[in-house]
Amino acid sequence: MTEIIPGIYQLELPLPVKALQYVNIYLIQGDSKCILVDTGLDTEEAFDSLKKQLAEIGIGFKDITQIIATHAHGDHYGMAAKLKEVSKAKISLHHLEKVFPEAGYLDRDKRFQMIDRWFRLNGAPPFQLAEFQAMPQTRARLTLPPLPDVTLQGGEAISVSPFNLQVLWMPGHSPGHISLFEPAHKLLFSGDFILPTITPNVSLRPQDESNPLGNFINSLKRVRQLDVKLILPAHGKPFAGLQERADELIQHHKQRNLEILGTLDAEPKTAYQIATGIPWIPDKGGVNWQDLAPLDRRMAVLETLAHLEYMRFEGRVDKFTKDDTIYYQYT
Repeated sequence: MTEIIPGIYQLELPLPVKALQYVNIYLIQGDSKCILVDTGLDTEEAFDSLKKQLAEIGIGFKDITQIIATHAHGDHYGMAAKLKEVSKAKISLHHLEKVFPEAGYLDRDKRFQMIDRWFRLNGAPPFQLAEFQAMPQTRARLTLPPLPDVTLQGGEAISVSPFNLQVLWMPGHSPGHISLFEPAHKLLFSGDFILPTITPNVSLRPQDESNPLGNFINSLKRVRQLDVKLILPAHGKPFAGLQERADELIQHHKQRNLEILGTLDAEPKTAYQIATGIPWIPDKGGVNWQDLAPLDRRMAVLETLAHLEYMRFEGRVDKFTKDDTIYYQYT
C-alpha cells in the first residue's frame, strides 16, 4: 500500500501473469465515504491482499461505498461480485462495457468458437489455432460479475469530498474505457488507457466494426490537453509527463503503421501473415514472432487487425475475402 497524497492510496494486487505481476487499484478516502477505483482479478490471493492493505489504511470492506471500474477486463472488474457482496457498494461502469462481463463468463465454449473462427478468417493456420486453444487459463474464479448499479457516459462529476472526479471516456483499449481526472490535485487515474512503460493493447475483436485504434489515438490527443501533474496507472508506478507519454504512444502507432504497410509492398496478405513479419514488444527492444509467447502471438494478430482497420478507415488499405479468408492490400 502506498499513500499517493493524503486520502488517496495505491493498492497492488497480485496477478497470475508473469509479464505484469500485479494490477494497481486505488482507494479514495473522503470525509464521509470511500471509493475504490477498479477491483483486481477474482482470486483468493487478490482478495486477501486487498483485505490486508485496507486494514493497513484503517478501513474495512463495509467502508467502501462506491466502486468505479475503468473497464470490464478481468483484472479490473473480475472481483466486482465479491466486493459488492462484502461491501454493499454501488458499482459504476461505462454503458459500453455492460455487455462484456456477461459475454465473457456465459457460454464460454461458444465464445471460444467465435474467436477461433475469427483467427481462421484472418489467416491463422491450424497449428497456430491449436496453440491458441491450448493456452492455460488464469486461476480466476468464474463468478459472473454483476451488472453496474450506475452506467456512465463520460462527462459526469463524482464528488468524494475533498476530491472531485471528472469521468473521461477514453475508448480504444476497450470501447467503454474511462479515466478519472481530479483537477484540484492534477491527478489522472488512467486505468489501462495510458501506462508508463508498456503500450496498452488495442485490438480488433470479433464482430467489432468500429475503429479502436482511431478511437485510442483521438483519446490520446484529447487527454494531452489536460493539466495533469501525476498519472496513476493500472500497471507500473505513478509517473509524470502526460503530454510526452501521449506523444510517444501516438508515434509508436505511426511507426507500427509504416511497418505494416512495408509488408504489403508485393502482394495482399492476411493479418496473420503481416503479424509474423514485423517486430513486437518494442519496450524490450523488439521481439520476433517466433520468440513470442502464445498469448503475445494472439494479441499481435488482434493488434495488427486494429492497425489495418485504422488504415482502412483512412483509405490507405483495402480488404477482400477469398476462399473464406480475409486479405489486406494497398488501396
